[in-house]
Amino acid sequence: MVERADIITEARRWIGTPWRHQGRSRAGVDCVGLVVLVARTLGLKPEDVTGYARRQDGRALLRHLHKQLELQPATDWKYGNIGVFKESAFPIHVGFLSERDGVPTVIHAHARRRQVIEEALDPYGTPFAVFSFPEVL
Repeated sequence: MVERADIITEARRWIGTPWRHQGRSRAGVDCVGLVVLVARTLGLKPEDVTGYARRQDGRALLRHLHKQLELQPATDWKYGNIGVFKESAFPIHVGFLSERDGVPTVIHAHARRRQVIEEALDPYGTPFAVFSFPEVL
C-alpha cells in the first residue's frame, strides 16, 4: 500500500519541472500529468487521458476522476488527497493537497508560472471536490 506521505514526497520531487500542456515527462507536465506520473512512480495504475483542450471540459474531468478515484469530503481533506479547483465556475484544475509548517498547501503544475510549484492553499480556497486513490492509506 502507498501512504499519503509517499505521495507528497514524490510530488515535491517534481517541483520546478516545467509546465507543458498534456506533458507526461520530466521535460514538462500539466496538472493532470503531474497526478498521473506521481501515481505511476508509486506503483499505482491510473488511467490516463490525453487529447483534451488547453481549457478542459470540467464535466469530463470530473467523470474521469469519479470513475477511478474515491470522493472525499472537501472540507475534511487529508494531505496526499487530490484537490479539484474551479476557474470561472468550472472545475478545470487539480493538485495534491499538502501542508508545510502547519500551513495548508497545494502542489500543482501552474500554467501561468510555467512550472510545478507548492504554494499556500488559502488563495484558492476550499477545493471544489477532493479525491483519493483507493490504494492509499
